Amino acid sequence: MQTRAVQILFTLICLVLAAAVQELVPSFGGTKTPALLLFALYTAFQPTRRWILVALTAGAFEDALNGSPTPCCTFFALLAATGAHFLRPFAADLSPAGVGTCAAMATAPIHELWLSAWGVLPPGCPALVRFFASALPAAAAGALVFAALPTAERLSGFSGPASERRPR
Repeated sequence: MQTRAVQILFTLICLVLAAAVQELVPSFGGTKTPALLLFALYTAFQPTRRWILVALTAGAFEDALNGSPTPCCTFFALLAATGAHFLRPFAADLSPAGVGTCAAMATAPIHELWLSAWGVLPPGCPALVRFFASALPAAAAGALVFAALPTAERLSGFSGPASERRPR
């Protein structure tokens, strides 16, 4: 049964799980897997209007976890999700895992450049190493997220038949 409550609850659970995965997965080359950004991108590739709110929430959540200034990751998540939303027609022929891999490999290195431009990268790893090292874990995570979320949505009742409203 598709209700707004199920959609909101599913989205909140996915955001919390993405934040947990992003923080708990070990870093590779100084970069973390951008799980929150991947969820925002997945939502932007869907034919719904909730992608803007999800992108803003995922970016703000990432800013809070990284201790970076509020607009840093929030603006990037919104820009990346906007790009993904407008590229939706071109991704219609690809498999979900393929779309996730391409989206993750394109946005993760740009995200590292964005963080470097804001000056919020932690010391110890050069920006060039982070730029190239970010694509590999992001590609694997993107394929996994984009392949698993449609099944999770279907099992949770997120995309089931619309519920009927009773007349008052």
